[in-house]
Amino acid sequence: MEQRQSQNDAQELVADFTQLVNQAKQLRNLKIDDLVLPQGTLDQLAKHFSKSLKATQLRRVFHDIKRLEQTARRIRSEEFSHIRTQLALTLPELAYAYGREVIPKEFYDFMRSLLHPPNERFQGKEDVQRLVEILTALLAYHKFHGGR
Repeated sequence: MEQRQSQNDAQELVADFTQLVNQAKQLRNLKIDDLVLPQGTLDQLAKHFSKSLKATQLRRVFHDIKRLEQTARRIRSEEFSHIRTQLALTLPELAYAYGREVIPKEFYDFMRSLLHPPNERFQGKEDVQRLVEILTALLAYHKFHGGR
C-alpha cells in the first residue's frame, strides 16, 4: 500500500514537472532556482527515484548527456542539429531500459518530458546546458537520499 502511494506521488510529481517543461517550451526557459532547492521538485523526485532507480542507470544517462553538452560547446550553431538528433536517440534507449525493467516508468516519463519533442526543446547550447544542470541536481539528490 505504501509503495503504491509512493508511486502515485512520483507520478504526480512527474506530471507537474512535465507541465512546467511544456509551459517553458525550451529548457533554457525553465526557472532552475525552484527546481534545485532542497524540497524542490528535483529533490522530491530524487527521493522517489532513490528507491526504484539504480545510481548506475542514472549516471549512465547523465554521462551520455554530459558528453553531448561538451560536444555542443565545441561546435558551431549551424551544426547543432547533430546534437538534437543524438538527444532524440536517447529516448529509444530509455524506452528499451524501461521495457527491460531497468528504469522505472516515472524516470522514463521524466526524461521524456525533458527530451521530447527535440526540435522544440533544444534550440541551442543553452538548452543542453540546462538539461545537464537538471540532471546534475537530480543525481546529487539521488545520492543524498541513499540511491542504490
